[in-house]
Amino acid sequence: MHETYTSTRYPANWPVRFLCDCKKHGKPIAIREGFAHDISLTGMRIRSDHHICSGKEVAVLLKVPPLVQSGIHEVIKLVGRSLLTVVHEGDFLTEIEFARFENDGHAQLRHHLCRRFDSLFYVSLTRTA
Repeated sequence: MHETYTSTRYPANWPVRFLCDCKKHGKPIAIREGFAHDISLTGMRIRSDHHICSGKEVAVLLKVPPLVQSGIHEVIKLVGRSLLTVVHEGDFLTEIEFARFENDGHAQLRHHLCRRFDSLFYVSLTRTA
């Protein structure tokens, strides 16, 4: 896929649910599931078994794993714009650009990305790989 973002991308495999509106194709609105990959502060890629049409706004629930073992997942509600969907290893991989977040969702995402990936431990792992 063509890289459209300038923000640093981080590896993730976080569950997502998204609202798919396929009225054009005669299908009802449905909630679909997938996983967020290559996430940044400006966008992510969603891998799922469902094609997301390009140029559509998509409501997404991003389920962020807890930072501590006994913690609970945090849910970030956002709306993104689908840019491109390709077939990848039998699934669909959709590039999503974030449009808006509910409440302080963007700050929550920034917090989780910084805590997980900007640590000295993670940086040292990526430099030795």
